Amino acid sequence: MVEAIRTRDFTLQYSLDKLRGPERELAEEINRLVQDFRNMQSTQESQYRYFDTLLNSVNEFLFVADEDNNVKWMNQAAIEGLCGFRITNLSSLSTISPSLPGMLSQMRPGSTQIVSIPTIGGKVQKEYAASVVMFFNKGMNLKLFSLQNVQVVIQKSEAEAQQQLVRVLTHEIMNSLTPIISLSDTLCTEIDNGTLSHEETQMALQAINRRSNGLLQFVENYRKLQRISPPEYSTVLVGELIADLRHLFSIPYLHFDIENPDLTINIDRAQIEQVMINLIKNADEACEARREEESIAAKENGDSVAMENGDSPSEKYFYTPSVIVKTELQNNNSELCISVTDNGCGITPEAMSRIFVPFFSTKSGGSGIGLSICKQIVAMHGGTINAVSTLNEQTSFRVTLPAF
Repeated sequence: MVEAIRTRDFTLQYSLDKLRGPERELAEEINRLVQDFRNMQSTQESQYRYFDTLLNSVNEFLFVADEDNNVKWMNQAAIEGLCGFRITNLSSLSTISPSLPGMLSQMRPGSTQIVSIPTIGGKVQKEYAASVVMFFNKGMNLKLFSLQNVQVVIQKSEAEAQQQLVRVLTHEIMNSLTPIISLSDTLCTEIDNGTLSHEETQMALQAINRRSNGLLQFVENYRKLQRISPPEYSTVLVGELIADLRHLFSIPYLHFDIENPDLTINIDRAQIEQVMINLIKNADEACEARREEESIAAKENGDSVAMENGDSPSEKYFYTPSVIVKTELQNNNSELCISVTDNGCGITPEAMSRIFVPFFSTKSGGSGIGLSICKQIVAMHGGTINAVSTLNEQTSFRVTLPAF
């Protein structure tokens, strides 16, 4: 029985037919123990098959290596896509790319690097985003490497962006064409019947003219999105960039918190100024919108009477607008973050997912291209822009640019 447990042979059992007393009790206890081992092994094997199937169905290249770069495990995609066979050490990847083993072994958790790997046969180069995760298992430090086909990710993102854009374009064009078609049909019918007065005809034509001009303006805004020039880089002091913004705005509640005015960054000054102007204007408008809402709420609750008598309005409806522009270095001083934070009306969660989509706007009469242009400009500079918002509390847009 001990030998069976040592070799994980859990098929052996004691026969209880001729056993009595303490011997039978001992045999029954051992049989129950063996059954527990059998159930445990079955559960582990089932979990292993489940996770093995799951990881082998992933299209990313996944493989695990120890501190000596010995490869402990590879998923099926890595076996078939990297070398065509299972490797035992990262050094084997030198047959694909001489620099690949060294690059992978020196990677740190949280970092991502783009590597070019030829397909099997060596005719086509594909780019992959390589990343690594550290974990500890059975007294060993292990690394899980992941290589994801960049082109697949890009194509998926482009397809989603195109679908969003087509939905917006279709919506806006239909909104303009539907009343134009309806009015023109009505005009034709009424003119044929001779029941349309001169004033009615003039009003209908003016409405058609307004909608046509609106559609023309919409198309012109779309053309603006397509005409963003590549950045013309120059060395710019952060302090000078912010000083120009101070001169452009006379908003009393606009404040600046500049951590590094002497830092120089390589940017297209005019384009980044355009981004910041757009964000500050949006923040100011959000504050004005909330001030108007607070004022209406105060009047509805009788505070206007108190204010007319020289009394202070109740604190519940007292609102002090604030817009703060802040710069700070982050990520080991490799990135400059410029944030614009306001305490205005905020952005709803539904709108937040669409604020960078062309022609989507939460403002009446807004073109919906400002933030989309900002995102394109920042992306062309190799940076990112994102936003977080809590309704009627705070909204913050963060522009992150390379600081070198």
